[in-house]
Amino acid sequence: MGPGESQGGIATVMNNMKSNTPNGYHSEIVNTHCDGSIIQKINVWNNARKLLKRKIRRKDIDIAHIHATHSISWWRKADLKRICKKKSIPVIIHIHSGRFEEFCSSFFGLTGYLVKKILSSGCKVVILEERWRGILRKWIPEDSIVIPNPSYKKISRENIVRKKLHILMLSRNSRGKGHKFAINILRSLESKGVDAKLIMTGITQEEIDSKNRKSVEGKGWVSEKEKKELMLKSDFLIMPSQFEGSSMSVIESMTNFLPCLVSPASSQTIGIDELVIPLDNVEEWSEKIISLSNQDEYDRVVNLITVQSEKYSIENNIKNINSLYDEITRVKLQ
Repeated sequence: MGPGESQGGIATVMNNMKSNTPNGYHSEIVNTHCDGSIIQKINVWNNARKLLKRKIRRKDIDIAHIHATHSISWWRKADLKRICKKKSIPVIIHIHSGRFEEFCSSFFGLTGYLVKKILSSGCKVVILEERWRGILRKWIPEDSIVIPNPSYKKISRENIVRKKLHILMLSRNSRGKGHKFAINILRSLESKGVDAKLIMTGITQEEIDSKNRKSVEGKGWVSEKEKKELMLKSDFLIMPSQFEGSSMSVIESMTNFLPCLVSPASSQTIGIDELVIPLDNVEEWSEKIISLSNQDEYDRVVNLITVQSEKYSIENNIKNINSLYDEITRVKLQ
């Protein structure tokens, strides 16, 4: 249960899991969100609650796997958890938000108190990276488990650096994602004589200042097919986000062997220190791109990313999810 039909990485994760359900299990997606108007969002939410209750009445559910972020999304998912708990349905709360610490600390800690109370009974908690165990230790159970977001190889790149560098940023247009910072990186490259183009999702061409439109392309929201084409034609992906859960853009870049540079928020996601760059120095980003544009250096980094990407394989995800479901099923049968 979650935003399985919305724009964003959670939908990608949910649909990957749906397509790769472990043997012995059958899964369905109950969509809880849409990208339309407030009225449409309310209708989708009400329909999700009704569908959940109907499935429970029919005894169609053995495990409820709920995908949550923060803010209003969290309280909606807490309501689903309450419905399931009332009928003794085992629940998995799968936390995706990179801002969950900020959320729990809000309202003088009252939010965190309520979150801890909700997570302390009747559910199993999944987090995306090991670092979250320390960050969220005040609110999540000690037995929370780490399951990285999965992805798979979608394209076959030549891994040859172009004369005109194509730099890609795949992200929603929301606070702290770093679209303006990405444009500053491009400006820095150009000041050093580098011929480069920046392609960004999440914002449209009309939202880009007229002075930047010559070398910056805003794609808005792109389809899966368009995303593959963008990764195929790009030399680097950048993720200058102030906070990131476990960026699907970075993971998809890695599993398709596209070199990526990230902020410290995605340091554990990428797992390669030299590709993690602080957000206080735009020059360091451009200099790193220039140094890695040497073909030998580029090949070296592609090899490093290839090795690191193994932890995000669909096979590993199926194994982890299968173990979790088996554990819950055994407890339920006892």
